[in-house]
Amino acid sequence: MNLNEAMSLINANIRALKPYHLEPDACTIKLNQNENPFDWPREIKEEVARYCVERPWNRYPPFIPEELKEALASCTGAETGSVIAGNGSNEMLLVLLLSLVNRDSTVVFCEPTFSVYKLLVNGLAASPHAIPLNDTLGYDIKAIVEAVKKNPGCVLILCSPNNPTGSAIDEQDLRRILEIHKGFCIFDQAYVEFGGYNAIPLLKEYPNLIITRTFSKAFAGAGLRLGYLVGNPAIVKEINKIKLPYNINFFIEFTALTLLKNRDAIFKTHAAIKAERDAQYRFLQTLPFDAVYPSAANFILVRCRKRAGLFDALKAAGILVRDVSSYPLLENCLRISIGSREENQSLNAALKSFFDAHT
Repeated sequence: MNLNEAMSLINANIRALKPYHLEPDACTIKLNQNENPFDWPREIKEEVARYCVERPWNRYPPFIPEELKEALASCTGAETGSVIAGNGSNEMLLVLLLSLVNRDSTVVFCEPTFSVYKLLVNGLAASPHAIPLNDTLGYDIKAIVEAVKKNPGCVLILCSPNNPTGSAIDEQDLRRILEIHKGFCIFDQAYVEFGGYNAIPLLKEYPNLIITRTFSKAFAGAGLRLGYLVGNPAIVKEINKIKLPYNINFFIEFTALTLLKNRDAIFKTHAAIKAERDAQYRFLQTLPFDAVYPSAANFILVRCRKRAGLFDALKAAGILVRDVSSYPLLENCLRISIGSREENQSLNAALKSFFDAHT
C-alpha cells in the first residue's frame, strides 16, 4: 500500500477539516489567548510539587475522581452527581457531541463564535446550522428561537460570554430559548466568572441544558488543562458512558482540588481584571478604531481597517494579540486579552504610537 492509498482510508470528514491552529509566536507580552494574567502563589505550587514527589507514579489515579467532582459541584452550587471533568472544556465538548449527535443531527450555533464547535460538528459528519450575530455582534435571540423551531431535536451550542466577541445572553433570553427548544442546549460558560449570567440555577428546571466550564481562564489554570460539564445527574450518568477512562491524571486531580480549596487567592483578582477591562474599553474608544465592542469577558474585540499593520507593529513591540479577521463578520478585527496593569499600559503606549504615526 502506498501513502495515497493509506491516506484515502482516513475518514473523509476528517480529511476535509481545516485544522485548529495557533502560530507559536514568542512575545514579551502575550495578549492573544485570553489567559488570566495572574499566576498562582508559589506556596500552592510547592504543595502540589511535594505531593507529586511522594505519590507513586506507577499507580493509576482513581477510576472516577469523585472527590474532584464533588468539589466542583460544591463550588458551582450544582447537585452531586451532576459533573464530569476532563482534559479542558474542549474534551467535554467532544464527549457531549459524541453523546448527542449522529449523521442525521443538526447542530445550531451562532457565528462568529469559538471555532472548535464547527470543527467537531463537521468531524462527526453532523449538519452545522450557523446563525449570524446581529449588527452589533450581539445574539439575535429571535433568529435562534426560529432556528430551533425549524430544527426540532437539534443540538444548540451557545457561548456566553461569547468568544471572540464578548457578547452575552441574559437569563430572560436564555429562558425564552429553553422554553421553545426541544433538543439539548450546550451552554459554554468558559468566561462567566468575568461577566454574563450564571446559568447553573436553571439546570433544575431544564434537563436539556448542559453547561461547560474551564479552569483555563478565571481559575488561572490554562497550563493545567482541566474543564468540566454540569448537567442533570440522570443525563450526566448517560453521557459519562462515552468519556474515556482515566482522563484525569493524578497531577490534575490533586492540583485542581488544591486550587479549589485556595480559590479565594485567585478569585480576588477577578475584580482587578474586570476593572482593567472596563478601563481598557474606555481607552480604546479614544483611539481611531472603526469599532470597539463592549465585552463581558476578559478580552475586547476591536475593528481597524489598518489591522495588518497594527498587528505587525504590536508584534514588533513584543506584544501579541489575536487576529480574528478570518472569522465570519469580523473583517479587520483583532481580539485583545486583558493583561496586568503594566501589560495594558505597554499595549496602550504601543497603540497610541501606532495611531500617532498613521493618522
